[in-house]
Amino acid sequence: MHRFALLVVAASVCLGVACIDMSAPPGAASISVLLLPSPSVVVGDTMRDSLGVAAPLSVAAFDGNNQKLTGIAPLFFISDSSHTAHLKGGNVLVGDKLGTVQLIGQVSGLQTPPVSVTVTVAPKKFSVALPLPDTVRAPFPTDSASSMGSSVLSVTLTGGPDSAAQGFVVKYTMGHKPESKPGATAVYLVDPELGHIATTDTTDGSGGASRKLVVNSFLLTDPALLAGTAVDSAVVVVRTTYKGVAVSGSPVTFVVRIKVLPPGR
Repeated sequence: MHRFALLVVAASVCLGVACIDMSAPPGAASISVLLLPSPSVVVGDTMRDSLGVAAPLSVAAFDGNNQKLTGIAPLFFISDSSHTAHLKGGNVLVGDKLGTVQLIGQVSGLQTPPVSVTVTVAPKKFSVALPLPDTVRAPFPTDSASSMGSSVLSVTLTGGPDSAAQGFVVKYTMGHKPESKPGATAVYLVDPELGHIATTDTTDGSGGASRKLVVNSFLLTDPALLAGTAVDSAVVVVRTTYKGVAVSGSPVTFVVRIKVLPPGR
C-alpha cells in the first residue's frame, strides 16, 4: 500500500507539471498590424519617423497569455509588382518612383493585413489654402445642442509647381482661445468629416490637410462675448516637417475671430 501511495503522488505531480506546460504554447499566438514609421516615403529616400530619423517597419508579437514577445524578427514582403519601392536590409522601405506599394508583415507564420504606402515627392512649400477662414459666428446659447459654430482651417503641401506632397503628418496646435466653463472646452479642433476631436491630419492626394475649428457658445464664460458686444479670437498654429526640419512656410498661423450672435439672429 505504501508503494502504491507513492506512485499515486508521483503521477499527480507529473500531471500537474504537464498541465502548466500546456497552458501557454511557445511562439507568437497573435500579432499586431504592420506598424509604419510614416504614412509615406519620398522617392530616393528611406521611410522616416516623426523625428525625421530613418526607421524600420515593425510588427508586435504576443504569446498565448497576450504578453508581448521580445527577440522576434518579423519578415516583410512587398506584395505587388509595381516596383515603386524596395526593402533595404529586409525592413527599411526605400522609395523608387511615384505611386503606391503594398506591404505585408509576418511572424511565426502569422501575416498582417496588406498596407498601402504612398511613394511621394519631397515637400518644398507649406501654405494656407484658400478660402481663408471667416469669422466663426456661434448661435446664442439657448441650449447645448444648438450652440455650435465652425470654420475649416486648410493647408497645402507641395513639392513643386504641379506636384502634391502626399502622406505627410500635419500638426495643429491651439494657442489663444476664449475662456471655457470649468472642466469644459468651448473651442476645439475636430476632423471635418468624422467630427471627433483631432489635432493632426495627413496630407491627401492633392497635398491638402484640414481641421475644423468648433466653437460651442454654451460653454463660453465671457459675458460680453455671450452678449454679442465683444469679439474674441482663436489662434491655431499648423506645422509640418521633413527629415526633422520645418518645411519652407511652416508654421502657418490662423487667427479666427469669434462672435456670438444675439438671440433671434
